[in-house]
Amino acid sequence: MPYVFKLTNPDTQSRFQIITQGGVTYKNEPWHRECFTCTNCNTSLAGQRFTSRDEKPYCAECFGELFAKRCTSCVKPITGIGGTRFISFEDRHWHNDCFICAQCKTSLVGKGFITDGQDIICPECAKQKLM
Repeated sequence: MPYVFKLTNPDTQSRFQIITQGGVTYKNEPWHRECFTCTNCNTSLAGQRFTSRDEKPYCAECFGELFAKRCTSCVKPITGIGGTRFISFEDRHWHNDCFICAQCKTSLVGKGFITDGQDIICPECAKQKLM
């Protein structure tokens, strides 16, 4: 049974064209594959990873750029896609790979750390700094 595609843009001529094959269902609504696109960049989302915000679909890249927290170290978005882990402390966030001592560059994941202004340092470097 063919579905009728409903588009939120009333100016689009194809808003009620019949879907005869290859449709996509999102939020229990049928979409043509070519019409189911990222709200921001219009890239097709059919068969791709995507997420939504305020009931609008976004590709992973746009969602990260527009809405994700930023890593304090590398400033790239922290999306959590692909099982990415991250650390949060106060109002700062880091990718696991970026959570390192500012002095010796040792990973601080799962370890204690000391704040030194905006930097985070391992206990060993903190001791050396006090001497």
